[in-house]
Amino acid sequence: MSSTSNSGAGKTVLVTGGSGYVAAEVLNAFLKRGYKVRTTVRNEASADKIRKSHSKYLAQLSFAIVPDLEIPGGFDEAVKGVDGVIHTASPFVLSVEDNERDLLKPAINGTLEVLKSVQKNNPNVKRVVITSSFASVVDVFQGGRPGYTYTEADWNPTTYEVAAKKDTPGEVSYCASKTFAEKAAFNFVKDSKPNFDVTTICPPMVYGPSSAYLPDLKHLNTSSADIYRFTNGSEKTMPDTGFFAFVDVRDLGEAHVRAYELPEAAGQRYLCAASEYTYQQVADIVRKDFPEKKDLCPEGTPNAPFPDVYKLDTSKIKKELGMEFRSLHDSIHEMVEQFIEIEKKA
Repeated sequence: MSSTSNSGAGKTVLVTGGSGYVAAEVLNAFLKRGYKVRTTVRNEASADKIRKSHSKYLAQLSFAIVPDLEIPGGFDEAVKGVDGVIHTASPFVLSVEDNERDLLKPAINGTLEVLKSVQKNNPNVKRVVITSSFASVVDVFQGGRPGYTYTEADWNPTTYEVAAKKDTPGEVSYCASKTFAEKAAFNFVKDSKPNFDVTTICPPMVYGPSSAYLPDLKHLNTSSADIYRFTNGSEKTMPDTGFFAFVDVRDLGEAHVRAYELPEAAGQRYLCAASEYTYQQVADIVRKDFPEKKDLCPEGTPNAPFPDVYKLDTSKIKKELGMEFRSLHDSIHEMVEQFIEIEKKA
């Protein structure tokens, strides 16, 4: 689902972290509407990857090198002359040496540095959209939480002290990092009263074919690798599902442009999810749709009933942003098709 109106003609947005899996679809959503897009990358090699993946939009694309998200003033030049900012750059890694250094500080400081640079250098920006996560909504200590429905009013209650501890699991600290970064953004607007408002998008697991540059399957992003393991024989038994909800990356990209364009999204956060899902359902799709992958995918318990776990209320994003979502089947099927295509080339 998408719109191809020319609403971006004559306007420029900055997208941070443009070489990422989610950012690739955010770029698509803005570029196809006619926006010019400046995107930050860590180095020239990342810029070249985007030139390859988004080659049909070269006339609308430009780049700003920001080697480190946390450097004060690092975004000062990048934000000049744009009409809006979409901040997607934040680490999505789960196994790190130091939770505070590698997860908490980069997420919080990276977000605040973008906002400070906009406030200092570009009074014309009226809206900043931030890619947050369902991780900032879910209470990870409650597990499956049968009977509970999460909404935008929920916040992950993990404290900074717990998240920063060396022995806290990386998954817990990652989820907390998204919470602290998102809260820092809303607090910045409240305390510093800049010319812009902030809107946040909170997706759970993100799947679907990648529009990022993908020459091979050796260096997949975390989301793609999560599904690729169901097709290459590396996963022998059915893993436990972590988050029981997903969204297609293309719909997530679309949600960002709507959150940017619609006045009523000012100051809002949106749960952005298509449906509940389990890894068992992923395996069922792979084994049914791709017979050649059947022996490389764990069987588990085919068509097992859906577990009694929490739900996500996504009525707000459907009503306010008019979002509709692709199915799990379409998302996983097209993702695996892409893997097979790349395998054939290799």
